Amino acid sequence: MMTDRPRMLLRVMRKLDVILLGLLAVTLSGCRLKRPDDVLSPKKMEQFLYDFHMAQAISQDLSRDEKYTTAAYVEWAYMHNGITREQFETSLVWYTRYPKEFSKIYKHLSLRIDEEYKSVSRSLAKIEKKSFDIVSGDSVNLWYLDRSALLNSSAYMNRLTYKINPDTTFHLGDTLCLSMYGTFIWPDTTPASAYAYVSLSAYYPDSVTTADTIVDASGRIALSVSLDNKKKITGISGSVNYLDSADNRSSLLLLSGLELMRYHAIVAADTVSAQDSTAAPAEL
Repeated sequence: MMTDRPRMLLRVMRKLDVILLGLLAVTLSGCRLKRPDDVLSPKKMEQFLYDFHMAQAISQDLSRDEKYTTAAYVEWAYMHNGITREQFETSLVWYTRYPKEFSKIYKHLSLRIDEEYKSVSRSLAKIEKKSFDIVSGDSVNLWYLDRSALLNSSAYMNRLTYKINPDTTFHLGDTLCLSMYGTFIWPDTTPASAYAYVSLSAYYPDSVTTADTIVDASGRIALSVSLDNKKKITGISGSVNYLDSADNRSSLLLLSGLELMRYHAIVAADTVSAQDSTAAPAEL
């Protein structure tokens, strides 16, 4: 989540700049307008556009196997703001007729995204300063984020991502094991239609190896990937994606005990070994 956030915000900022330039190029109306009752207020319109653009930015970072969730992200923007597509389209038609009003919304939205980008970048810099150096050893926990996380259907809390750049302590044939305990928290006695997609991937110059699973009940979650014994990896990444079709914010997924272990391959000792030259000769 945190590692992807600055890139998503930057993408939205660039998109807003283009929209603003287009709006400012249009002749602006100077008269004060009376907004119809079926048109969203500037504040409501700004909040929806914020969620809508963020949902689009998030969907652009999805892998090919996750692209099916794009519509869910966009639909979340409507549900989160309690509006329908018809309401938004009606409001959009009205605001595009009066670009001065629309440009005010986008100027404010652009400033908001810019401030959030700066804030997230500062937070990310602090996290990177605390990141550890990978130590050597046969068994090492590579997990560098918090060992617990809380996810819900919000676009800002529904995804936990991690990425590791391998160094010389990685060996050919190593094994990676991702494990955690997931607890679904329902708002009532009836379970919601929520689930989590968990993945672990090892990247090579010409291929990728992925282990993944879909989780819809509380319990231990474990994935493992055996690295190629002939090719060096170029990176490790993965994610936990939480989806709730009902978009119930009271429905949560608590992750605890997060760890990503790296195990060196155990090399079997020679079955034939030379006898110790200092050993006493066998009795005749």
